[in-house]
Amino acid sequence: MLACCVKFCGGCNPRYDRGEAYRQIRDALDGIASFSLPQDGGKYDVLLILRGCTGCPYLYEEISAVRRFTVHSREEADAVPAAIRSLAAEQQDS
Repeated sequence: MLACCVKFCGGCNPRYDRGEAYRQIRDALDGIASFSLPQDGGKYDVLLILRGCTGCPYLYEEISAVRRFTVHSREEADAVPAAIRSLAAEQQDS
């Protein structure tokens, strides 16, 4: 199972419901990925950054993750489960 953490931007200009997008992503990946908030010193397979707009440049570089997915819209959120499933399959094959 992939270890994933999630970060939300400050939410100053949200253009979609980031909480609902996160719930749908998490539910779609049940049994494939476990999600948590980042912990000090944690190492993750995936960092999921849910932004409300395209204005924030911050990538949370201090969080150690093999792969980062940055979501700016509902459409991008809809594509995340397939991308994370693909990453999980790659890890199983190696």
